[in-house]
Amino acid sequence: MIRLNNCWRLTRGLTILISLILVTLVILDRWLEYKYTLVPQEKSRQLQRLNESSARMWQTISDLMLADNRAATEGFITSYSASTPFRAIALIDEGRVLLANQLSLKGSKVGDISCYRRTWVSEAVTESSPVIVAHPSRENHLCSVMPVTMLERSTSLRPERLAALVVEYDMSPAMTALTQQVWNPQQWVRLLAFALLVAFVITLILNHFIVKPLNLIRLRMQEYGQGNALARVELEGSCELMEVAENFNELMTQVSEAEQEVRRSEERWIKALDAAGDGVWDWDLRTNTLFFSSQWKRMLGYQSYEIGDTFEDWSGRVHPDDLDKALRCVEAHLAGDTEVYRATYRMRCKNGDYRWFMDRGMVFERDSDGKALRVTGTHSDISEQKRTEAALKESQQQFQLAMQGSNDGLWDWRLRDNSIYFSPRWKGMLGYADDELENKLSVWEGLLHPDDLLAAREEAARCVTGKKDQYEVEFRLRHKQGHWVYALSRAIALKDENGHVERLVGTHMDLTEIRAVQKQLEESRHQLKKLAFYDALTGLPNRRLLEENMTRQLADSQANHKILAVAMMDLDGFKQVNDTHGHDIGDELLQAVADRLKLCMQEHDDIARLGGGR
Repeated sequence: MIRLNNCWRLTRGLTILISLILVTLVILDRWLEYKYTLVPQEKSRQLQRLNESSARMWQTISDLMLADNRAATEGFITSYSASTPFRAIALIDEGRVLLANQLSLKGSKVGDISCYRRTWVSEAVTESSPVIVAHPSRENHLCSVMPVTMLERSTSLRPERLAALVVEYDMSPAMTALTQQVWNPQQWVRLLAFALLVAFVITLILNHFIVKPLNLIRLRMQEYGQGNALARVELEGSCELMEVAENFNELMTQVSEAEQEVRRSEERWIKALDAAGDGVWDWDLRTNTLFFSSQWKRMLGYQSYEIGDTFEDWSGRVHPDDLDKALRCVEAHLAGDTEVYRATYRMRCKNGDYRWFMDRGMVFERDSDGKALRVTGTHSDISEQKRTEAALKESQQQFQLAMQGSNDGLWDWRLRDNSIYFSPRWKGMLGYADDELENKLSVWEGLLHPDDLLAAREEAARCVTGKKDQYEVEFRLRHKQGHWVYALSRAIALKDENGHVERLVGTHMDLTEIRAVQKQLEESRHQLKKLAFYDALTGLPNRRLLEENMTRQLADSQANHKILAVAMMDLDGFKQVNDTHGHDIGDELLQAVADRLKLCMQEHDDIARLGGGR
């Protein structure tokens, strides 16, 4: 058994951690209850209280005002002191405060009453009941608006008229009392003490049954990692960690046996790969030595003793054009940027010829800092595959492009002899038969629109010089019947093994119908714009265009100190015309009026129909 001197340090840490978790959970639970349960409940109670008080207040004041007893009404209103939740109570008539529970508000304008809104008064009058809404600018304040019927003193007939009773209700005292009740410091001290006690007990249990056994297992694992293959864990008791210790001991035994088996299997797979025709290499970066299998050396035409075990024995035989790329692949894998090292390059054989090889490998060992220590891989001869790929490359590209351009015209420009091929479909797009146009570059240039010739040539020059890999340009070609055909030409640049462009192969797509549709769409947009800004009946600008014109002219008049006049006209009796003669006659009347008004307008004047006869 191993004694842990830092046991109490771990205990204090666990105690603090568990205490913080428990206190956090309690605070979070209390806050959620306060935020989403207690606060809504309290607000609901305050709203119910205001609703009941408003109903009683509305009934009492309405009865007193109908009896024309203003003295009793004022006494009733002033009985609600401003120190109560009823911050402000005001009876408003004709834009002024008639009566209020605060002397400073009496006789003032409605602008001094923050809870007064015409829309709320209109809603209360319409529904004939109090309207209760949240205060527009003050948190935890409610506004209640009630219509009050009162008598007109100015006539002996005692006609009735409506006034508005506005109440501002403050829920802040109730919400403050709730907050003080919930967040009582004495209560939180008791909760904190209880959380610390529970956390300390839990920490003692965890330390005795979990922390100490885990530390013992960790120490034995460190000993095994440092090379002590006989390191084993010894625990007493019958718990889950005892089973973990037993499994660890069994694992260490199995790992030791597996390491011996790995060493034996390495010898077997090297021999197997040699027999399959692939070479094997193993690079020890600690000593910077390389092992090359016998098959690896025979693939280059050497005997086993003719190649050494240094890095230069490999790099010195790689083709100079491929060496930088191969080294970058090696460095990327050693740095951990790639999971597998893979590189394709040429190597010089004993007879001086170069053959293509594919190298594949992987880092099998790294130190604690992640630095590669050992890399193992294979070496495969792919020279025959490369020759096959080169033979198929040209035919595959031709086939793929032909399939892509089967519905369009196909063209193929070979730069070596400056010959060009136009497919029958390419010529048919321009109304020509296959034998009516020669396959010459000058024929294409002669059919191009003069305004498009320069752009087409410059795009081709960028592809020929290798600045671009794809050719794409839109131009017009002259049809056999004389009109212009819009075409989109696309091509890819094919390069030889030296990276020089040797061919441009592409297609022609007829865009004439697409351009026609685009023109129709543009006309449709113009028509939609006209419908959006002009009245369909009279042809005059509508309200939207008038607003834009007036905004512009107002800005111009202000900037240039000019006078701007606005006239508003409405056709009297227009409704009778519609009702008597029908809407068709009314529409004709509007059109006639609009035509006459246009004659009266100057060039810089604006006239518009706002709607109806206006």
